[in-house]
Amino acid sequence: IAGGLYALRQTNRTELSAAYAYMAFAFGVIFAGDLITVLIFWELMALGSATVIFASGTEAARRAGLRYLAVHLFGGVLLMAGVAGEVASSGQVTFASMLPDSVPRALILAGFLINTGAPPFSSWVPDSYPEASTTGMVFLSAFTTKTAVYVLARGFPGAEILIVLGLIMIFYGIFYGLAESQPRRMLGYSIVNQVGFMLVGIGIGTELAVSGAVAHA
Repeated sequence: IAGGLYALRQTNRTELSAAYAYMAFAFGVIFAGDLITVLIFWELMALGSATVIFASGTEAARRAGLRYLAVHLFGGVLLMAGVAGEVASSGQVTFASMLPDSVPRALILAGFLINTGAPPFSSWVPDSYPEASTTGMVFLSAFTTKTAVYVLARGFPGAEILIVLGLIMIFYGIFYGLAESQPRRMLGYSIVNQVGFMLVGIGIGTELAVSGAVAHA
């Protein structure tokens, strides 16, 4: 609602349509009860968010959107391979808490992590978000990384690798953010930094730590 009010004077209907579809796909992920539904809405979310970037209409936005799409479709391929392996090995599709103790589950975790901006893919956030319009960036900053935080909190609480990756994101985001002179790119690095704190909480895995990470998101 707040994003819609901020975009009230936005005349680019393509951007607004894509933004609301992208938002709906994010809710599809959140309400999914099984991994296949997660995968479907995950890929649709990548297409919707990339369209928000493309809708800015500049050459820089086109290039950034293509890079964004490549990274997120790669993450989707990892997620698809992981889901297929998990279904083949366990016969279950229910989206429940797990640990990355097998190759399919590690692939699922990797697919989720790419959307958080975790290393070595942290650069896609400050690369792509600033190229969207000011209203587009509001929607982008709210859904992709935070939906990824949600699925990690639901799927991998207590996975200790998240503590390590989260700490790297914290320091990566703050150091590069302080060195950045463009405010919108600085905000992109700030998102990486803040999501890093959320990953640390999820990796700790206690009820209090996961609740804190979700509240932060």
